[in-house]
Amino acid sequence: MANILISFLLTASLWVQVDLSSVRSNFEKSDTSKEAAATLYNQLKNYNKTDPVLLAYKGAAYAMQARYVPDRKTKKELFMAGAKDIEGAVATAPNNVEIRLVRLIIQENTPKILKYKGNINTDKQMILTNFDSQTKAVKDAVKRYASTRSSVFTAAELRTLTQ
Repeated sequence: MANILISFLLTASLWVQVDLSSVRSNFEKSDTSKEAAATLYNQLKNYNKTDPVLLAYKGAAYAMQARYVPDRKTKKELFMAGAKDIEGAVATAPNNVEIRLVRLIIQENTPKILKYKGNINTDKQMILTNFDSQTKAVKDAVKRYASTRSSVFTAAELRTLTQ
């Protein structure tokens, strides 16, 4: 009987939709919170659908979780799986500003030794070029990151984002 209940609960959990707004919130918090990184990771680790935005966040969740894992081998495996998901999302939706923002954030905050910094300027330029046509949620995320945590946006670029 217990096995049937567990199977039902696992199946039912797959039907639950992933809430993009909570994913976004946990992603922003995961930079400074181990708990938020774990929540984001747990939210997305079993996500296997095809929404490229959620796949980018899934990759970011793996990369963020890697920060908090003590074992080097596991840390590297998590990060590489995350980078692969992010790159897959970019390949699927290359003109999506939110996906580019996720990749920019991960690349800008990744140690040089991981050699995952090659698209920062391209992503920044794409974000700036397409900023005006984005939803309020994406614009707000770009503004928050660019004005508080990023070092790649110039003062002039920041002014154009906040006008």
